[in-house]
Amino acid sequence: MNTALALSAALLWGAWSFGTGRYGRQISHWTVILISGGVAGVVYVLTGLLTGDLVFDRADVVAGLLGGLLNLGGNVLILQAYSKGKLGVAAGISPANVLIPLTYSLLIGEALPVIAGIGIIVIFIGLVMFVLPGARSKGPLSGGLMTVWLAIGSAVFYGSAVVVLDIGSRTNLYGTMTMSEVPQVAVCLAMVFATRSLGGLSSRTVVPLAASGVALGLGSVAFYSAADSGDVGVVSVLASLSPIVTALMAWAFLKERMSRPEVLALIVVLVGTALVVA
Repeated sequence: MNTALALSAALLWGAWSFGTGRYGRQISHWTVILISGGVAGVVYVLTGLLTGDLVFDRADVVAGLLGGLLNLGGNVLILQAYSKGKLGVAAGISPANVLIPLTYSLLIGEALPVIAGIGIIVIFIGLVMFVLPGARSKGPLSGGLMTVWLAIGSAVFYGSAVVVLDIGSRTNLYGTMTMSEVPQVAVCLAMVFATRSLGGLSSRTVVPLAASGVALGLGSVAFYSAADSGDVGVVSVLASLSPIVTALMAWAFLKERMSRPEVLALIVVLVGTALVVA
């Protein structure tokens, strides 16, 4: 069950990453985060009400707010990376954030089977193979080293957020996740009011961005449900497959070509995944 939830999170987060990355090139980053984060918050509230688990206490509020601020930093940096480079490359680097929850998982004594450990190493090798060709490429949407550094910065924020939100969600999932969207929505609203503009938002972009917010919300519920009842390190590694989903969607909808090394890297990642879930 935990494996299915983690893989569902990877699929949903990949769709969210594609949606925000695509439209983040056209409209204000603050508007993108505001809509997707606001809709995700609504998903947390509605799901919590439907399950009867929407409660708040001090632990939820503190962990949620801190995790939300960390996610905000990650979102800003990854959207900058998307605007400067290929979606597949930027999204492929960001999941290096799993190093932080994986280290945390080992420090708190969560067991890691040998075969799963081998699979994790294989997945990392595949992700590196996936990223390097794009990081070295030239052109208007290659981004080069700037894209890489922005994505690495986002990974540090995202990985730290996972640890903080995992701690909070073990007390109450929906309260923590709802609070995590408060700082993001508040800061983005302030930026929108400060600029007195929604940054090019149109009727054509509202629905896709809202859909990406639904994907973010459902993916986060799946991820933290799996992490709370399983191993946060292993769950994080499986969820790190989201860039593969993003790259495939970019290939299908934006015609971003996948090179032979990227296809080979995809195969390596899938082999590693099979070892982790075996």
